[in-house]
Amino acid sequence: VCKVKFAMGCGGSKSAEDPASAPSSAPKAEKNAESMSTAAATSGTAEGLQSDDPEVLRRALSSAWSRGQHGPEVTAAESRLRASLKLPADWDLKVFCAGRRLEGGLGGRKASTVVAFHPQPPAVVKAMQSVLDGTYRKVYTRDRRGAPIPDRFVVKEVHRVLNDQVWREYEARREGVREACASKKAELPDGSHTVNHLSQSGGLSALPPLDPVVNEHWLFHGTTAEAAKGIAENDFRLDMSGSNAGTLYGKGIYLAENATKSDEYGEGPKGPASTGEEAEMGFEAPRPPPGPPPPLVRESYILVCRSTLGRVNYNDEQRPDPDRLQKSCLSGDYDSVLGDRLKLNRTFREIIVYNDDHVYPEYIVKYERIFFHERFAAVYKAMLDRSIAGRFKGPTKEETEVLQSMWQVYSMPNKGKISKSQLLDLLLAIYQPPDNEDEDLDATFKEWDRKGNGKIDWDDFLAEVTQRVNDKISCSGPERFADIYRGMLARSRGGKFNGPDVGERAVLRMVWYQYCQNQRNIDKQQLLLLLKAINQPPANEHSDLDETFKEIDTKNDGVIDLDEFMEEITQRVKDGIPA
Repeated sequence: VCKVKFAMGCGGSKSAEDPASAPSSAPKAEKNAESMSTAAATSGTAEGLQSDDPEVLRRALSSAWSRGQHGPEVTAAESRLRASLKLPADWDLKVFCAGRRLEGGLGGRKASTVVAFHPQPPAVVKAMQSVLDGTYRKVYTRDRRGAPIPDRFVVKEVHRVLNDQVWREYEARREGVREACASKKAELPDGSHTVNHLSQSGGLSALPPLDPVVNEHWLFHGTTAEAAKGIAENDFRLDMSGSNAGTLYGKGIYLAENATKSDEYGEGPKGPASTGEEAEMGFEAPRPPPGPPPPLVRESYILVCRSTLGRVNYNDEQRPDPDRLQKSCLSGDYDSVLGDRLKLNRTFREIIVYNDDHVYPEYIVKYERIFFHERFAAVYKAMLDRSIAGRFKGPTKEETEVLQSMWQVYSMPNKGKISKSQLLDLLLAIYQPPDNEDEDLDATFKEWDRKGNGKIDWDDFLAEVTQRVNDKISCSGPERFADIYRGMLARSRGGKFNGPDVGERAVLRMVWYQYCQNQRNIDKQQLLLLLKAINQPPANEHSDLDETFKEIDTKNDGVIDLDEFMEEITQRVKDGIPA
């Protein structure tokens, strides 16, 4: 806005033409000039509404609507523009005509276009939330790069992409596939999880219709904000294939039917992390590998794409031949590939197309990643504070609703129950892990499993958490850090200290990430807080803190990482420094 105002001469010093220094007749002259300008614009718009040039027609319509102009000539112009550009009947023309003109071809887009982003109504947002929830599966693959799997994706915004050139390219290809599918029905084995869920939940009616003849589906493509905008404006780029998702099935556009899979390639660290596209064996409710996790990035984006799959080449090979698969679609009898890693490794099915015109990026969905262990820790602390103050009478209605809604997603992989590894994650979140991940974890699991059926369900979970709050078991990271330090110190004085055990390392790791705010290293002030937790602050917070920081920074890279922290704590215990 400021730039527009500046261009119109709203800034600068006064001149003889400035209204403040003009004679008293200036306001009248300005009014006359304004009337003349409006009349000229109206005349220009009238001519534009009769134009055969789609771009002139678009601009004329936008101008007419901006002045509140309606009538038969505007209605007729709308119909001619929609027909000329072959726009879908449900596109909002006002939003489209107010869009941005992009000249020339770029990326996968072959010619000039107009692109606009249309904010979607609550019904579409609800459908998107439903399909993200309904296709969620808590399965870990290497492409997460060690980042934890979110326990839910909460939709914040949905925009529909209106790009006339990219749409026409997609529609033309769709018609070509229709001809190829005329002799034989094209279908995706078992359908797609996305469309299956939307059909069952009633959300499909909130979205534009799909064409079953060409095997059209709604599928996900995980991405970043910048990349989503680039794809929306310039289409998918096959020359960028493999830069984010790997090329196990060749250089194509990789689509997913599970939101969890596409989330791997959103904002934050992303794969592929190894020569393999994923772990040899995926499994339900896994935990990230040991070592520092990447920073948590909470906000991300996903494209919900209209995808023409046509004739599908099914593949369930552990090591597929990417060239053969690619050729089967580009010069063979198929239009897309279904890589069934769900059957092979219990991870995900992936759908690949090798022509950008098989996919139209219909929606950009902005969402927030929710992590159950963080919400659980916050609720537990609130209850514990009331317990310590003598005011705890069980979880409040709101606390129960929060815990139950998160539990439903967290326990989804095991049909409403959790496994030992999930229990361990929850205990770590409140700094109450078992002494080890073998016998003591087994014993703890049996304690929580009050029904004795080998699973922990919602009732078991809530009862045990309530009991721990009543027993006033701490969930404080600093307190647990101090307790562990004193325990290691006692073993050291008895000559039995060989370093932190598994349980101690797990808690120290969680404490570390609390202080470093989920980053990979800490600064001087964060080190100061850690040392204060065990009553070992430096003599002063300036020169002595600087010296302490340099001593611990054994890699001399200006930061302290988890390994350096563990080494320092271990050494302090061996040196017998009291807490």
